[in-house]
Amino acid sequence: MIKLIRGLALAFCLGSCAENPTKAPDSVSDMDAARFAASSSLVVRAKLAGKPDTYVVRHGGEEVFRVEALKWRNGHKGAVSITYDAPWGIASVFSLATDAVIARGLRMDLEIVSNSLQHFTRYPIIQRMQQELRPHGIGFFGHGHEHIHYDWYGFKVAYEAFRTNFELMERWGFEPKTYAYPHWAGTLLGTQAANRQAGFIAARGGIRRPATHAEYYICPDDTHEPSNWYFLPSVIMGSKDGTDIPHHDALKPILDGALNAGAWVILTYHAIGNPEAWGYYPLPEFERDLDYIAGRDFWNGNLDAITAYIQERNALDIQIVRYFGVGAPKQFELTIGDGLDNTLYDEPLTFEFNFNPEHRVRRVHFDPPIGEVSSFEVEADRLRVHMVPDERRYALVLERDTE
Repeated sequence: MIKLIRGLALAFCLGSCAENPTKAPDSVSDMDAARFAASSSLVVRAKLAGKPDTYVVRHGGEEVFRVEALKWRNGHKGAVSITYDAPWGIASVFSLATDAVIARGLRMDLEIVSNSLQHFTRYPIIQRMQQELRPHGIGFFGHGHEHIHYDWYGFKVAYEAFRTNFELMERWGFEPKTYAYPHWAGTLLGTQAANRQAGFIAARGGIRRPATHAEYYICPDDTHEPSNWYFLPSVIMGSKDGTDIPHHDALKPILDGALNAGAWVILTYHAIGNPEAWGYYPLPEFERDLDYIAGRDFWNGNLDAITAYIQERNALDIQIVRYFGVGAPKQFELTIGDGLDNTLYDEPLTFEFNFNPEHRVRRVHFDPPIGEVSSFEVEADRLRVHMVPDERRYALVLERDTE
């Protein structure tokens, strides 16, 4: 109700000069363009409630520009996260996978089983992870204080273990956000609730022999939210004990399907290059997986990053505060926010600005700067920038080629 009152008050103050951004009409909507423009107050209300990802800024009924938060970073067709359930640092064999990822400039996530790192002989591994892995895009997910099947022990035990895992990860500087259940647990609602209350924002599960590959895909097509943030599906990689993806040729159609669906897919590996361990996956096959991912239109992102990106985009709210200029405004002040905790949700979204060709916008100046850049060239009436939706107010000055 408060947001509605603010929206109506802002519309009243701006009148017909510079309307609040409103969601673009759907191509299959029953509402044609004229009805859409005439119903701006209703659409603003829908925007505040439904949090669309495309906003239109108009002046005097004419579109000046529209801004969209793209589904995946940099406008990629799909997204993929590579997760590795292995105790990195215990033996050199576990570095084979991270070395291959780093050599290709890709990203991967590793487990943190906190109890195993508390022993004084293993404590130096934490510093090595921070120095050797994090600067190269290797992330970390919670994997329990102990490596046990938490569905078997009830809510209380699960919560205490998840919370201990979370707090130790914080203490060690890993900035925990996401989790992965050991032994493919997490199917019980009580376990999922314990994980959420412990502080994690999402948790990875696993699917064994799904009926179709579609069960692996997260947010396919126009889907904005996973069906369950605390049991995200993943592809189980390996060739022992009945695991179902033993080599690259079996994975390739799954990756292709994810791209075709515009989806996010999570891969779960265990024993890369380690034939004596459970879930063995040959290193050459893993390298084929990496090369295939690197050569396709994927956003290869860490679990934390893609999770935060989706949730920020779904909560996005853009507001025009005021405008300046005689005739068609050339400067707009707007806020870009999501209402989420900025200490936790700090992932930049990819925004695409599309300008009305008749306005001939050739450069846009941002104040404050985005990173260290304040001026961006517009190409073919389009501009892409990366901004964290942290409720910051920006001044946008549109520079036209006639100026």
